[in-house]
Amino acid sequence: MNDESKNDLANADADKSLATEAGNGRAVPEIEQLRTYGQIKLKLADIFHVIRQGFLTLDRQNAENDFRSLMAKLAEDRFVLAVLGQFKRGKSSLMNAIIGEPLLPTGVLPLTSAITILKYGPRKKILVDRENSLFPQELPVSALPEFVTEKGNPGNQKKVKAVFVETPFPLLRYGFEFVDTPGVGSIINANTDTTYNFLPECDAVLFVTGADSPMTTIEQEFLEKIKEYVSKIFFVINKIDLVAGSERQEIVSYVTEAIGTRIDHAAIKIYPISSQLALAARVSANAVLYEQSGLRALEDQLISFLSLEKSTLFLSSVIQKALRILSTEESQDIFSEKYLTERKKAIKTNKVTFFGDPIDAALSIVNARDKLVLLDSMMREKQFNEAGSTNMEDIEFSQDKLLKKEEPAIQDTQVSPKINTDIFSDLNAKGCPVCNHLANQAFDFFSHYQYKLSLDDETQTGFAKEFGFCPLHTWQLISISSPQGASIGYAKFVERVAYLLSKGDLISTNLDLIRHLALDSNNCRVCKLLSKAETSYIQQLLTKINDSDSRKKYSNSQGVCLKHLYMLSDIASEEIRNFLFSHEQLLFEHDAEDMRNYSLKHEALRRDLQNTNEKDAYWRAIARIVGDKRVCMPWPEDKEI
Repeated sequence: MNDESKNDLANADADKSLATEAGNGRAVPEIEQLRTYGQIKLKLADIFHVIRQGFLTLDRQNAENDFRSLMAKLAEDRFVLAVLGQFKRGKSSLMNAIIGEPLLPTGVLPLTSAITILKYGPRKKILVDRENSLFPQELPVSALPEFVTEKGNPGNQKKVKAVFVETPFPLLRYGFEFVDTPGVGSIINANTDTTYNFLPECDAVLFVTGADSPMTTIEQEFLEKIKEYVSKIFFVINKIDLVAGSERQEIVSYVTEAIGTRIDHAAIKIYPISSQLALAARVSANAVLYEQSGLRALEDQLISFLSLEKSTLFLSSVIQKALRILSTEESQDIFSEKYLTERKKAIKTNKVTFFGDPIDAALSIVNARDKLVLLDSMMREKQFNEAGSTNMEDIEFSQDKLLKKEEPAIQDTQVSPKINTDIFSDLNAKGCPVCNHLANQAFDFFSHYQYKLSLDDETQTGFAKEFGFCPLHTWQLISISSPQGASIGYAKFVERVAYLLSKGDLISTNLDLIRHLALDSNNCRVCKLLSKAETSYIQQLLTKINDSDSRKKYSNSQGVCLKHLYMLSDIASEEIRNFLFSHEQLLFEHDAEDMRNYSLKHEALRRDLQNTNEKDAYWRAIARIVGDKRVCMPWPEDKEI
């Protein structure tokens, strides 16, 4: 593995270090508002999934297709935030400052006519989309200047339509693409044409001018064109560090007046920024310099817009479309008293045998509709505060409700396998008849249960309360489940683990949780040998984590499974334990988000939007909970060491 590949892997979870590197200071933006939006969107996807499956069972094809389309809308969730302006205004430098590293090339020469699109990915790479090419070319980030600079690609001789830069920057996880465009007004006419042609794709714009020559005639004419496509514009005066403090207000006033000749003054908010200082602040985690650079005010406003204005409008629109579908004539009859009465009779007589029963499907749609009505009411009454939170317990968004909710363990009467009483037939089979019978019973149970777990919210809740199955049976269940079914069925379980790791006494609560989930065997010679090697490695790893520099490297890793987290924590100091638990908590939160995103995009037939993290998130989370299947001990007598 070369150094660049190692760096890419180390950056896979760089957002974790971004969240903590500033300590008590603040040299990074707050993104919790955007996380709340993402969680609500994924909960909506869960509701739509249940409704779509219900209509599928009831053979309501039109309604089922309508909800598939709604899920496609949620999956795409492509909000384009473009950085526009005249050439040499420092647009790329500003983007580098926002993402906190010099990722995009900067220099004396202007960019080519290629559009550069930053989007979230588990590791850094670029995808080059060329004209007359069916598939983009994947390359390391170091190759970026070869395609987006005038020196590397003069006159866009390489016929590049766009370059997608995937990077694990936290803000990009939550619903938008960050786009760098060629500057207008240079001698390279193709650059100006490319940027003007991209305007219809923009949802919001960062309009960048410079303190050295603010708001030229070219920029004012360009702004007039931008207005035709975009209503939300953030105005930035870059390079503000080039002018003395006494002159800065004069420049701000001049730019405000110049913009005011084109748009309403009430919509103008100017952000004077030094991209150079901002990037230095982000790289060094210097909260004071970050404040002085002016970037904080802009990032706060961007996050507020993306999480509140943009998010609320988008989600409200989708909910209204869903409710309109449910109010059509094709849908209305399933809400009649006839269905509810038949459902009650079926429950009393125990005639409901599996989740795919038409009556059960109708009831699931009724329950999902009620959740949508409640959520719509909350959105209308603006019960989302400035922190992006809301009272979500009534629609089961809160993990507190999952923990406090008193309900019996999962009732498997509806999915119980048939009992085979033909003993003679069993005796004629190869191998142990008891083992064969148990294996058949397990397969019969899992084949029913995995279907129910992928569709039934109550089953998912009970499964999370029980912490799933033992490691052996966990992997047996996964072996007959699809990745989509596993992502849906285990998401609530994974969320509960993340929640518990964040609550209560960090040491005692988490150790009890980990002890409950992580079992081991002491009855095997190989296990004893591995146990010694395991203990030795744990000691060495703990020694490394005690060093602050090595601890930072650990924070950029995928961590350890819960079993080994328990072993580490059992011999670590309180400070190290808290560090390990906090790191593990964030990993589980991200896994749950990626699992939900995977299932949404898969069902919405937008699989081309899936990234690597989302595709294997379910496997990664499960392996973190029960251990890698290559070292799990499938023995019924498993005990703590």
